[in-house]
Amino acid sequence: MGLPKELEFERLTSEEKYHRAVPGYMKRLCSVYEAMYERFGDGGLDLIREVSRDFGCSIGMNVRKTRDLKGVAQVGKYLLRVFDMVSDDWSVSEFSENRLVISVSRCPYPFSVDKVCEAHTCMEKALVETLDEDLDYRIGRSIPKGDPCCEHILCLKKDT
Repeated sequence: MGLPKELEFERLTSEEKYHRAVPGYMKRLCSVYEAMYERFGDGGLDLIREVSRDFGCSIGMNVRKTRDLKGVAQVGKYLLRVFDMVSDDWSVSEFSENRLVISVSRCPYPFSVDKVCEAHTCMEKALVETLDEDLDYRIGRSIPKGDPCCEHILCLKKDT
């Protein structure tokens, strides 16, 4: 049964829905995280870290069921796919056998509190370390710290 004439509207495509809804969800997540930190301080950050770490490990374990990704290039390529799912504002600013730096010019969330950003990125760190325990993930420059971009650094642990 169709909608009554008074309730009819133009339906959006899946792509249009994604582009309209996802940025709002990301801003909402940012607001929830920052409110948790404001209300609960370090306890709020601990909760964000725990949830983010668990989510990253879960993704990594699911990936490992079907693929064995090892090294900066393979894990980095997967990480780039994750970044590409949430934003178009990233680029590879450095790449070698031992190191990948992903520069992000605009935070998709957008975090304004550096401690909250660091807690949130426990997801990427856990994902990377679940995929390949010889790799490390860390944030270099950071927009919430006042830098012009964020740097997401993937490298061999011996090179950190």
